[in-house]
Amino acid sequence: MRISIRQFFISLLLLIYVSVLFGQDEFAIQKIYFEGNKSLSESILKKQLNLELHSFPKRLLFWKEPERYTDEHLYQEADRLERFYQTEGFLKAQVRFEKKILKKTKDIDVVFYIKENEPVVVQDIRYILMTETRDDKKAIDSLLQHQIHELPLRTGTRFRDQEILEQRREIIRLLMNDGYPSPEVQYRITLNHHQADVEYIVYSGPKGVFHDIQILGNQYISPEIIKKQLSIDMGDTFREEALEKNQKRVQQLGVFEYVSIRQRPDPNAGKLILDIQVRELPRWSVKTGIGYGLDERFRLSATLRRQPFFGHARYATLYLKYSRLEPYHVDLKITQPALFTPNSTLFLNPFARKEIEKAYELQRWGTGMTFQQGLSPESRIFVNYTFERNQLKLDEDVTESFIPDYSYYNKSKISLGFSTDYASPLFFPDQGWYVSCITTFSGLPGSRYHYLSGLSEFRKYQRFTDHLVLAGKIKTGIMKNIMNDKTTPIEERFYAGGSNSVRGFLRNELGPENEKGIPVGGNSYLEASLELRYRIIHAFYGTLFMDTGNVWSSYHGMNVYTLAWSPGMGIRYNTPIGPVRFDIAYPLHEPDGQLRFHLSFGQAF
Repeated sequence: MRISIRQFFISLLLLIYVSVLFGQDEFAIQKIYFEGNKSLSESILKKQLNLELHSFPKRLLFWKEPERYTDEHLYQEADRLERFYQTEGFLKAQVRFEKKILKKTKDIDVVFYIKENEPVVVQDIRYILMTETRDDKKAIDSLLQHQIHELPLRTGTRFRDQEILEQRREIIRLLMNDGYPSPEVQYRITLNHHQADVEYIVYSGPKGVFHDIQILGNQYISPEIIKKQLSIDMGDTFREEALEKNQKRVQQLGVFEYVSIRQRPDPNAGKLILDIQVRELPRWSVKTGIGYGLDERFRLSATLRRQPFFGHARYATLYLKYSRLEPYHVDLKITQPALFTPNSTLFLNPFARKEIEKAYELQRWGTGMTFQQGLSPESRIFVNYTFERNQLKLDEDVTESFIPDYSYYNKSKISLGFSTDYASPLFFPDQGWYVSCITTFSGLPGSRYHYLSGLSEFRKYQRFTDHLVLAGKIKTGIMKNIMNDKTTPIEERFYAGGSNSVRGFLRNELGPENEKGIPVGGNSYLEASLELRYRIIHAFYGTLFMDTGNVWSSYHGMNVYTLAWSPGMGIRYNTPIGPVRFDIAYPLHEPDGQLRFHLSFGQAF
């Protein structure tokens, strides 16, 4: 029988289709269900699996082939779940699976049927103390009894491998913070039907006392400066938490790339030596940057750093920048860490820059001095004094009703501030919170302008899954002219709109305008944002957000009923130094109803 080439290829395609449809034992998984899991939640069990779902968001990535599995993969996952149940105290747990084929999509749903059976319960916890002296034994026994309610393992609770190991780590931590530098802890478990007895054997070793400090790796930073940061004195008893605290105190000098603080025994003296190993940052360093944003357009920047700067642990940083909005920006910051206390810092900051806005062009020259005191690793307070000379050139369409009729003037002001930052990680925060408050008084001797202002901000980050983060921000400020001044300086007023503000508006587009439609800023301000961030694939993230805010002319004119609202969406590409961000937003209830586009670097907040 003769077969044409066309019939041959049609038959071949049908054969391939049938073989894929019926002969292929690989499949993509759409959903996973659990039945019989009374003690462990579905979310906990899903984290133990190595299966990737072919869910609806993944289907949108049409160019990416879904992960495919065989029955052997599912048997391995069932075994994995059984082993996990055993670590959770269900030694006789049984897991089986069942596939449900979805004819329309050729995918499957998987159901894991779990029979937990009776768990093992912790019946008794005992400690065997092996110490150098009877006094040590008595002290450690008292320590464990005092901390018994803080330890993770409890009698009458379900036996869990993780809690057994956590108990061991916690005992070691308690001993290391009570003067014992080299404790060892072992444990034995005795099973009796569905009950377990746990016995910890504790080898404390001798207590440690410091009698010498050795500093290695420093070239330009004096050992005396490093020692000044330490809270450990010779003759002090070893404490592990004290080593961690002192390592942070030396690191916060800001002149070291690396700091390591450890103890080691001195065989000759029978005591401890405190070893401090440091690696200094380069004496000179230069960083350059080039970027593009829809507001600034092309921007160039360079940062030059020198340490030590005229000795000690002092260092200087020179920042240079050019962009469309800042034709020049020169900022020199001289930092003196550990001024009065290990956590205090003094900054001297001469600067010069030019700003170009729709309403004005401004040139600033001046200097600032800031004293900062750390309250904790996350919190700090500061006081700043700034004196600057300003040259202001108003746009011809901005009338004198917005500003007095002079273009050269001085500002002499003092600011008090507080901030606490528990958000992490640094460039991609997905948990924790941040709060800051700053109050400014302008009107010290030599100042042409007299006003009071306050600005506060709160951010919160909540991670729900490895792929989903909810971020929120609220920011508010007020400013009032005082001492018979008729107005506040136009360059210090509040403005809203832009890539880091209400994104349904362009930069400074939201707020009071003059009769020519030019933004002139206001004296009260409020904005808030809610952003849902979802990891799509690898370093790509998608966002949905809602921004709201406004600026009012009067310091007491804030009115929530006149807030502007702006929903939007965006995409992020994460880099090691922050995300590249593209956002699209729409201004609700606005006459023009035009979409706004923002291309920038870094998170919106």
